[in-house]
Amino acid sequence: MIPTRRKFLSLAVAAPFAAVAAGRAMAETPACYDPVNLPLSQQSMRRSLGFVAVSTDPKKRCDLCAFFKAGAAGCGTCQLLSGGPVGAGSVCTSFAAKAG
Repeated sequence: MIPTRRKFLSLAVAAPFAAVAAGRAMAETPACYDPVNLPLSQQSMRRSLGFVAVSTDPKKRCDLCAFFKAGAAGCGTCQLLSGGPVGAGSVCTSFAAKAG
């Protein structure tokens, strides 16, 4: 099947936006861990806690949570995840703001 000119132009217009969005997501979430290679227990805990890799609320992020322990730049661990790795910009439904 030969692509139409209209389809080509729509892809050409959308490509820069997709590239910017992908780059932005990569900048916000450092490679602290590979979610695919996490043990099943970690994957299950993350699902049950509603864990997401990138928080949509700037006031609710793992690095602002009482259960977060900082590690390498942009990474750390979470007590609720039995010390499992998390990105500083992640969040879950059990977020508890740090005191003070």
